[in-house]
Amino acid sequence: MSDRSVDPAREEEESVRKRGRPVQMCQAEREALVLDCAIALLSEKGPEDVTMADIAQRAGMSKRTLYALYHSREELLGAGLARMSAALFRPLHPDERDASLEERLRILLTLNPGPEPPEVVIEMLRTVIAEARSYPEMGRSLSRKGPGQVASLLCEELVRAADAGEIELAPDEIPPAAELLVDMVLGNAIPCLLDPDRILRRPEERAARRDRAIDIFLNGVRPRSR
Repeated sequence: MSDRSVDPAREEEESVRKRGRPVQMCQAEREALVLDCAIALLSEKGPEDVTMADIAQRAGMSKRTLYALYHSREELLGAGLARMSAALFRPLHPDERDASLEERLRILLTLNPGPEPPEVVIEMLRTVIAEARSYPEMGRSLSRKGPGQVASLLCEELVRAADAGEIELAPDEIPPAAELLVDMVLGNAIPCLLDPDRILRRPEERAARRDRAIDIFLNGVRPRSR
């Protein structure tokens, strides 16, 4: 009989592989798979009812492998929410650079929601906020990859607009101006966290708010005739 000890986690991984999961998978692929499964489960069951064991089973891997990628359920939920937030806005395509400034801002500030219902995103946001004291980096990551990401895209576009004379903003005024415009478009998240009925679900409602915000913003930064 062999003297080698048996690693239960390895046995579990081998069992999973026999059920059809690819043997070779890099860490980036594993992380993407885990986030896909976590977001799918959150959409089906809600944050309170999703466990690390559920996610590991859906992803076809052991909990040991899952914890090697994400140290806690809260960290994993934060990563899922950050990825959804990062996909909400996109940069301009090369053939969109010649559009009017108003249209360029409209493109940058157009929400591209994923398949997850708004309620799922809000519930995940609640979880991240509740755990922010224990996991501060999780909150920082969400801020950078959500509102912070679109603010960076806007900064780049406002710098180009200022150089072209389309707006009058000093270089040091552009970052706070970009953040202000993001706040105007997205609004205050706290009412949505407190009252689910405050979520703007219909695309036309979100577009109307975005367009009003851009009009007000441009009215304040466009060159004035002397």
